[in-house]
Amino acid sequence: MLLTLDIGNSNIALGVFDGQTLRFRAKLSAATERSADEYAALMYDLLRINRIPRESIQGCMMGSVVPRLTGLVKEAVGILTSAPVLQVGPGVKTGFRIRIDDPSQLGADLAADTAAVLAEYGAPAILIDAGTVTTLAAVDRDRTYLGGCILPGLYSSAQLMKSATALLPAISLSGGEEQVIGKNSADAMRLGLLYGSAMMVDGFLDRFLAMDGMAGANIVATGGSAELATDKCRHTIHLDRDLTLKGLRLLYELNQKGKRL
Repeated sequence: MLLTLDIGNSNIALGVFDGQTLRFRAKLSAATERSADEYAALMYDLLRINRIPRESIQGCMMGSVVPRLTGLVKEAVGILTSAPVLQVGPGVKTGFRIRIDDPSQLGADLAADTAAVLAEYGAPAILIDAGTVTTLAAVDRDRTYLGGCILPGLYSSAQLMKSATALLPAISLSGGEEQVIGKNSADAMRLGLLYGSAMMVDGFLDRFLAMDGMAGANIVATGGSAELATDKCRHTIHLDRDLTLKGLRLLYELNQKGKRL
């Protein structure tokens, strides 16, 4: 079995694959004050709860965008299992071209997302990874990663509005309202964030789709805030909560066997 770990700024997504089947997925809070022993204990408990012996883990694929956590989690995996750990980064085969100023700066999560999108949805494609920030990225019909843009995340924006103002309240982003005008401060903030995010995403999607090699692109969203960030959008967007984990599996297999995606 393969252990996959997607280390983000807010959470660490963990998944275990048996071949191509995702046996389970879980989420840990990304806390730099935890020790490697603590992370190992948490992962061990998750494996045990899901009836997966740690001895059955034969490999680990890890992607991280948080350098302070990378070493901690890698050490924790070493405590948990003797399986080899492969990390997404320079030198790892991706199966697609990367056309940005410095390809080594492509985030591990976006590399995994792109691998999964190409395998499951084809090219061209537009990725939306909505977490602490919302990232949009374009992959053209020639399977080339072109780059993208980064927008403020919904929850981080809500926290900033509360912390930067004297009278605005803390709010919940759930609601499901259809109107775009709030009748109180909390509703006005929630609607502004939800519809504002949707309008930004829709605007970028319009421009991405108008680029050479992007006509007819599938649009796929993942990440902890993906549903909220895209719910009010006018474009058709496929939600795939396991996209990054599936991409990590694909990258592991590509680098183990040398096959193209």
